[in-house]
Amino acid sequence: MKDCNLIIRPLVAVRDSRLLWDLLGPIYNRRIQGAIAGLYEHVAREMALHRHRQILDVGSGGGYIAVEIAQKSPSSQVTGIDYSPMQVRAARQYAAKNDVTNCFFHRGNAMKIPCADRTFDAVVSIGSIKHWPDPARGLREIYRVLKPEGHFIISETDKEVSDDNLRDFITRFRVWFVPDMLLLWGLRHVIFGRSFSETQLAGAVSAAGFKEVTCTRVRQCPYVVIQANK
Repeated sequence: MKDCNLIIRPLVAVRDSRLLWDLLGPIYNRRIQGAIAGLYEHVAREMALHRHRQILDVGSGGGYIAVEIAQKSPSSQVTGIDYSPMQVRAARQYAAKNDVTNCFFHRGNAMKIPCADRTFDAVVSIGSIKHWPDPARGLREIYRVLKPEGHFIISETDKEVSDDNLRDFITRFRVWFVPDMLLLWGLRHVIFGRSFSETQLAGAVSAAGFKEVTCTRVRQCPYVVIQANK
């Protein structure tokens, strides 16, 4: 196990580096969009039900969830932040390609969200918290920028995903230059294995001060989905 950790820890550091996302973000964006399309649909639909005016997407990546929320909630303004300038650029291009005008992207860090207290009616974050150097601090920042009674949805790769579900995920997430067995190992040990279980993520959200914490699942998507209110 110790020898395995000597390999995994440097890979996790690379996984979380800004340089990786600047260089390989576009490849990842294309792969993940189809693999978790059902999750994007679920979260955007939940946001639309609440008719929020100001929505923040923390760790917006290629902009897929922010744009989908903006499309389903045309009266809302969606702001996405990401620490990778190349991902911010990709998200802006994606919004423009889809003629979405109520969605804006900026460079920003979850550790110090560049917004005033009590700015947003809702915050969403998909697949981002595992990359944060201090998840508890990031969750407190989200709590800070939410208005009283604000709505929060966070989703992340499930640390306790079964091998069968992970193999099923790979059929949608294939990377042509990575053999399936190597991809399975990487997802198991570097991505999902160094992430959150449902209990861990719900507990972290509660510890940040959120209330009414609930857990849901999206069919064929091995991600934990947590909803809460401020």
